[in-house]
Amino acid sequence: MQRYLYPARKRLEILSDVFAGGFGVHIWAAGFHGEPLLWAGLHNGQALLFGQAISIAALIHALGVRINGQWRWSPMLRLVGMVVHTLMFAFLAIKGFCQTAGYTYGWITVLLGMGALSALKDTKRALGWEIHGIRIDR
Repeated sequence: MQRYLYPARKRLEILSDVFAGGFGVHIWAAGFHGEPLLWAGLHNGQALLFGQAISIAALIHALGVRINGQWRWSPMLRLVGMVVHTLMFAFLAIKGFCQTAGYTYGWITVLLGMGALSALKDTKRALGWEIHGIRIDR
């Protein structure tokens, strides 16, 4: 068993997971009292699906963080969760371009993208793919 997340990185991934999952639940719950993503062109039904998708991606990511190398494909779970989060927040950043939402969600997208790159690196290592021409599975 090879661990991919050590305490400091694991804390950061848990924080990003809690943030994204909490955001998804908030969007989901706020849809009962209004249209929280109307500014992004998403009406209630679409906002509900958007929030649920973020929450499901957070659960997949959390599962990958929890397993942390006990299964060879666990970094792939982290990668899937982080890529979905990055794409969904990038959508909000693009829709909020030239507004404060674009700035805020733009930075969140960048930070989540850095986490996705970290998960990609760990996925390559777990699957024995080459990094810089050096096989690392032997």
